[in-house]
Amino acid sequence: MKLTAVLMSLFLIIFLSVGVALADGNNAYSDLLGVLKAKGVLDQQAYDNLKKSEAASPAPAAGTLGLLDVLKKKGVISEEDYNRISKEAVPAPAQVVSKTAPATVQTAQTSPASSPAPVAAERPLNGALTNFEDGFARLTGDRVRLKIRAFFQAGWLYDDSGISVGRPPTGQISDTSDNTFFARRAKLFFSGRIFKKIGFMISMDGTTSPLLSDAYAYLDYIPHARVTLGQFKTPFSVEQLMSTGAIPTVNRSLVTNMIANPQQRDVGVMLSGAYRIKGRPLGAGYATGVFNGNGTNNVDDNNRKDWIGRVWINPFVEGLTLGGSWYTGETRAKTGDHNHDHQKWGADFEYAPSMVKGLRTMGEFEWERRYYDTYVSKDVFNTSKPDAFGKYAHTFGYYLEAWYRVNGISGPASFLNAFEPVIRYDFLDEATSGVANDRDRWTFGANYYINRYVRVMANWEVIHAESGLAKNSLEKIDLKSHNLFTTLLQIKF
Repeated sequence: MKLTAVLMSLFLIIFLSVGVALADGNNAYSDLLGVLKAKGVLDQQAYDNLKKSEAASPAPAAGTLGLLDVLKKKGVISEEDYNRISKEAVPAPAQVVSKTAPATVQTAQTSPASSPAPVAAERPLNGALTNFEDGFARLTGDRVRLKIRAFFQAGWLYDDSGISVGRPPTGQISDTSDNTFFARRAKLFFSGRIFKKIGFMISMDGTTSPLLSDAYAYLDYIPHARVTLGQFKTPFSVEQLMSTGAIPTVNRSLVTNMIANPQQRDVGVMLSGAYRIKGRPLGAGYATGVFNGNGTNNVDDNNRKDWIGRVWINPFVEGLTLGGSWYTGETRAKTGDHNHDHQKWGADFEYAPSMVKGLRTMGEFEWERRYYDTYVSKDVFNTSKPDAFGKYAHTFGYYLEAWYRVNGISGPASFLNAFEPVIRYDFLDEATSGVANDRDRWTFGANYYINRYVRVMANWEVIHAESGLAKNSLEKIDLKSHNLFTTLLQIKF
């Protein structure tokens, strides 16, 4: 209820701010157009058309109605608010003027980690402006910018083995049902900047316990170097660093779930940066940090901190990125009073060939040496402890995937431009004993983008498991060959 109250208050602030802006007359209206253009809500064509409309009719209502048309078509304001504000802007029917046809509006793409957009010169409305883009709202002032976003995923799965063995997509395992509905993500993001060079991010997921996912601040005072402190994703594995809302498949790869995800988020401090040569496919970046090494929302359980790092390069090939990750630290045994070494490394690539627009490929290899004395995941089979308990496992795996966003189709079949077929092959060897304990999987998928905020996904996964997994696996999922069909609805704004 408290969160609902906060959101309702923010919406009231938004609509009151817009209402005040529209009531300030021609000067306020001109100021509002300038700030909306600077913030990326209006492109140059829309701005020019609205300015011409303003000049052609000095009555404040003329420009107001034209701007309202643009904001309504963009989805910034609802039909109800459009009608209400239109009536307030036009006190009598005789004052209604013809509206300028709105031009295409392009929304600026931003992220908590990006540099702030150029800010217009000081204007009376600047401190109270509410700018809608890629989220609930973005409140912008002279020194502080706050953005609120939301992310939701839910779906249905069917497992022909008779056991829903997904971690993910469900985070839970059932030994009594072969199909289930599930809600995988229900996240809120609060991000912003203070004095341009200080930023922060807080995110919460209602489907997990504890709720807190990210809680960090960053400083941008050093050129090409950002200092990040708090709880956030560690810089290991290209797929892990991608949001589940950005990966082309419903589930991450086997190797990412087994090796990278146990330390997906951690508490620590990180230095990162990137540099690209303008006009050339050449650039490089890095991220390296010191972390507790004990996972999300946990304090350290030993005196040694873990070191994690990642580098990437664009090597003179348009659309190609090569990367590498490494991890070294210690893990404390759940039984006993001593620590054990923990190492892992990975190599990856991403390639979006310029000659085939819409095509993307990605692949990764990961290796890990880790001491085990507890299961990584829930044991639904109640087996005796694996032979690997009390010793080191040398786990490795890889994946290759490609996806293609259909484009360039016009006419009646233009709806196919929102279609995206996906294919992936991945492999995992836990290397926990001398017996065969491998898994491999083919994933065939299709995504459809209803609009920029909504994606519908369907995946058919064909999983093959070696017979030794049931006894020796440390992961305790996908312990036998089976097929998994998953559908997912994603909303992100």
